[in-house]
Amino acid sequence: MLILFLILMNIFGYAQQKSVHEEQSDFYKAIGAKSDKQYDSINGYAGRQIVNRNENQLQKRVFGYHPYWIGNAWQNYRWDLLSDLCYFSYETDPATGNPTTTNGFETAAVIDTALSHGVKVHLCVTLFSGHATFFSNALAQQTLIGNLINLLIQRGASGVNIDFEAVPSSQQQALTNFIIQLSDALHTSLPSAELSIAAPAVNWSNTFDLQAITPALDLVMIMAYDYYYGGSSLAGPVSGYWPLTSSFNYSVSRSLGYYQSQGVPNDKLLLGLPYYGREWPVSSNTLPAGTTGSGTAVTYRNVRGNSSGFYTPSNFYWDYRSYNPYYSYFNNNWRQCFYDDTRSLGAKYNMVNRRNIAGIGIWALGYDDGYPDLWNLIADKFTGNPVQLCRDTINDSGGPWWNYGNSEIYTETVVVDSPGPLSLQFEQFSLESAFDSLWIYDGSDASAALLVALSGNEIPTGIATSGNSFTIRFQSDGASNQAGYTIVWSCPTAAIKHPDISKFAIYPNPASEQLKIIPKENFTGNCSARLYDLNGKLVKSVNTGISQLLSIPVSDCRQGIYLLQIVTHEYIYSQKVLIVK
Repeated sequence: MLILFLILMNIFGYAQQKSVHEEQSDFYKAIGAKSDKQYDSINGYAGRQIVNRNENQLQKRVFGYHPYWIGNAWQNYRWDLLSDLCYFSYETDPATGNPTTTNGFETAAVIDTALSHGVKVHLCVTLFSGHATFFSNALAQQTLIGNLINLLIQRGASGVNIDFEAVPSSQQQALTNFIIQLSDALHTSLPSAELSIAAPAVNWSNTFDLQAITPALDLVMIMAYDYYYGGSSLAGPVSGYWPLTSSFNYSVSRSLGYYQSQGVPNDKLLLGLPYYGREWPVSSNTLPAGTTGSGTAVTYRNVRGNSSGFYTPSNFYWDYRSYNPYYSYFNNNWRQCFYDDTRSLGAKYNMVNRRNIAGIGIWALGYDDGYPDLWNLIADKFTGNPVQLCRDTINDSGGPWWNYGNSEIYTETVVVDSPGPLSLQFEQFSLESAFDSLWIYDGSDASAALLVALSGNEIPTGIATSGNSFTIRFQSDGASNQAGYTIVWSCPTAAIKHPDISKFAIYPNPASEQLKIIPKENFTGNCSARLYDLNGKLVKSVNTGISQLLSIPVSDCRQGIYLLQIVTHEYIYSQKVLIVK
């Protein structure tokens, strides 16, 4: 009963939350204006690094928020892996439309550097309170619009990003009118400029009227994070791929599906993801656990650097329900820290590619400073031809644990390097008969030949493609839902190359805590190490430079035999490993 109460409190409280954008903006506002060196001291900036800046060709947009408080960490940005820099922020005075501060947008060196590297610059404009005051004042709205256009012209910037949050539903029409008005003025003055919004993970009360505003927008950046926030009564994933519980059923997959189902075109959608996590004091080492105090945001850099001293392999856990890592430890009381790593982000990046949306957003640039992991992951997933495994699993929006959502419409495509054919096997299939449906097409879009149309509860068999791609289309109605689907697809066995695994030292084998991999010769590019169970499900994934030590935490894996695959630019190396307890 206690857990149920906490879940209900979490659902009620979610709509009242203060976003991480506002929370961190308030924090840095409270400590007062600082120099970049002072911000460096606060953030623990370790200095400029020698970074391997290959001239990668991005296949997707990478839209990163640059908070003014990041100090000099921008000097380590990978400009070849960044398409858009969004400067945070122009803080709006709701009574006048003038800025209470622009936080140095007019003179910031990061803007000139971004432009010199061909990166588009956007100005984020924030309004976190005083909405009724602003929307009832036509002069304030016109002043804001004029100021934003003038600042873009002054700095040679490319766009405006609207980050209006906690807008009451009573202001829906006023918000719509302002967005359309700003879009018309911006595109008239600067035809090539772009207008984007920071869209809520959950569109409470339909405050953002997507059917009305989407035509006026060039990009919709979904803030797919803070599902569990500082005031949550349960500790949980900031950005779970799937829901943690069946009661609080919000997640990244659900948010993206919502915006697609509302008719936002794929080429306007960005999936915003966090370079931060949250840590809460909790009642026990359980999942979910009730919180006993407020949660604190923790950057990826702090987690990787083990700032608490407790972010260690022995305290590391993996939640298969939400597909998200976390640390749980006891230090006078129990604490849990949920964050995103290359494995959890990699799964979301794969969905970005399968759903064929415009790209990703990042909150916030510099939060990973000192660790190249997340830049390397962007290079792996969104440049050139991303390495594809010859076996993987696709689930509905509830994952293998929970039901799919209502009123969902989406399409996903899988394309691999193997010539095919691909084999599709269902581990689970249960749809509301005659109301919810799944279609599978023999090609890279839904115009290809239809392989099968499915509904009901009978598990289909014997589905194979003629080539190296397939597309699924899913649609559910607005009433009941069921367990959904789990599809395991694979290439022909002959398509997988198994070169000499002795080029790597793999130890210990058997392993209980960490599985370490060291290359014995020089390779080029990045590589990934992936661990599969005997059912072919991916359970671990690590991405890094091929010259580096790869270390896979396996303490949370069940005892048994697993398949280790090391994927390089040219080959897939495979070996069985044993995990013991």
